[in-house]
Amino acid sequence: MALAPFTCVKPVKKRGTPLIRVGLVGIGAQTKENILPSLLQIPDVQIVAACDMSLERAEEVKKYIRDVQVFRDVATMIDCMGPDALVLACPPQAHRDISLMAIERGIHVFVEKPPCFTLSELKDMIDAAARKRVVTAVGLNFRFARPIQHLRKIAASEKFGRPVHIQINHYASKPRAPMWGLSSTLRSFLLAQTIHSIDLTTAFGKDDVTDVRSSVQHGSDAMLARIDLSFSSGRSASILTGSMFPYFEFDMKVVSDKSNMITLDNLWNITLHDAEIANQVVGGDKRWRNAWQPGPLDSGYVRSGYFGELTGFFHAIRTGGRFEADFESMIPTFQVIEQVCAAEIQPGVVAPPSLRVIAESQRSVANG
Repeated sequence: MALAPFTCVKPVKKRGTPLIRVGLVGIGAQTKENILPSLLQIPDVQIVAACDMSLERAEEVKKYIRDVQVFRDVATMIDCMGPDALVLACPPQAHRDISLMAIERGIHVFVEKPPCFTLSELKDMIDAAARKRVVTAVGLNFRFARPIQHLRKIAASEKFGRPVHIQINHYASKPRAPMWGLSSTLRSFLLAQTIHSIDLTTAFGKDDVTDVRSSVQHGSDAMLARIDLSFSSGRSASILTGSMFPYFEFDMKVVSDKSNMITLDNLWNITLHDAEIANQVVGGDKRWRNAWQPGPLDSGYVRSGYFGELTGFFHAIRTGGRFEADFESMIPTFQVIEQVCAAEIQPGVVAPPSLRVIAESQRSVANG
């Protein structure tokens, strides 16, 4: 069926209404299943346009927002609708290119992970955003998942003590081949999956990564990676990850210098090995004994983190603040990815840490 010709009509913004006008880019499964339903729950956000290379996919947004305008081309959408912010769920190369175009026009940008392929590309995006003073965000829903938020709150308490070690087991069954036109299966896996785990290891302090050691084992069509990190504060982290597993599973432990420990089971159940801390830090949450899990009435989008990350992004736009998971916050994560990929040049060899590369990257960003 032929689609009706599009007429560019900018919606009228009512005086005094604190709306943030949003353009959606990339109307695939991630947008339809997670991002769009979360956006529809956020007050004072108006989705004014949807863009996809397939106009038919873009038209699907009209099932939820009847007057949304649809486009095949992002530049045309921006020129026509003048959105305040874009929310992107595309391949990384599109995230990079569209973000840079939008930033140059002063538009705030939220991109699903990964935001780009390399640390060098990320730094270009950071520089552009700083120059135009726009808010940026990377969709890292694990960081904003309700169980992770509880875990971080407890780990930040004086009663728990200073976190000294983080252990993450991040199992997956895919990808088992290069994605997005890349030649490396390892880089594809790190960007698609392990980016969450690396990001979480950096979320427990403002210290710098000082040491990266990794090893990669290869099976017939799958891989297993061990990543050990050291930080300037003295804490450490270890990640076991890979595609050599039959299904997805995510477990996490945080150990403190007071011999306390929190465990997270499959992004769901939290067990704290000191119930007194739970009562003092979390307060009157009736689900706490020495363990916690989301309640049956918790929204799936709140529990999984999609609602929280988008709400935080829009709050930063309104207040002029910095969003905690912005482009710049991804520097340590991409430094680790670069180190692990460099080590894989010689499979089976544990590469020594390239601390000079990390230090130079930190200095270049600090110097603007």
